Amino acid sequence: MMRRNNEATERHAERRRREDEAPRLAAAFPSLLTLKLHLQEAKGDVSVAETGHIRHVVVANAPLLFEMPCRDTACKDGGHDVTNAIAKSLKAGEKNFVGEHQCTGYVGDTPCQRLLRYTATATYK
Repeated sequence: MMRRNNEATERHAERRRREDEAPRLAAAFPSLLTLKLHLQEAKGDVSVAETGHIRHVVVANAPLLFEMPCRDTACKDGGHDVTNAIAKSLKAGEKNFVGEHQCTGYVGDTPCQRLLRYTATATYK
């Protein structure tokens, strides 16, 4: 149990470091006013109900970093980095866009089967 807590603490500290070092969203996209992400994980074609949520991004303070952990508690070293995909859509001035990302982790010796699907809504000046 203690080892798992230490690993979680280390992952949190590493994520915080990456967020602190990332460019700011508002600086990268000065015309962006709001950004809302609807996030849902799926395993195959089946949505995992407890993983759905809406993330309202505080554009003025947010880092240009869109990394989400895998919600499968058995997944090791997994997660979803959709930073490049979201940045590409914002650069194109898209108001509504969708995407998905396969988890990069493992459950035992098997690649994690979780898939993050997102729908984004952006407003601009």
